[in-house]
Amino acid sequence: MKIIWELFTDVWHLARKYEFRKLTDAEWEQFKARGEELLVKYRKHGSDVEMLYRDIFRAAQAFYERRNHEDTENNM
Repeated sequence: MKIIWELFTDVWHLARKYEFRKLTDAEWEQFKARGEELLVKYRKHGSDVEMLYRDIFRAAQAFYERRNHEDTENNM
């Protein structure tokens, strides 16, 4: 259970770092790079943990992608 807690808190800290706002291109690249680093960390704990991480990180990415898309549409 500890590894699951770490997984959720790592993704939360990553998402929180960028304050749930529209990201610059550089911030987006940093976000994705950190996500890849975390993937390596959680891959070591087996395929179930890796897949859980992928699903949660994918959800965080989708949130930021929607946020960027919505901001772009609102500025038109």
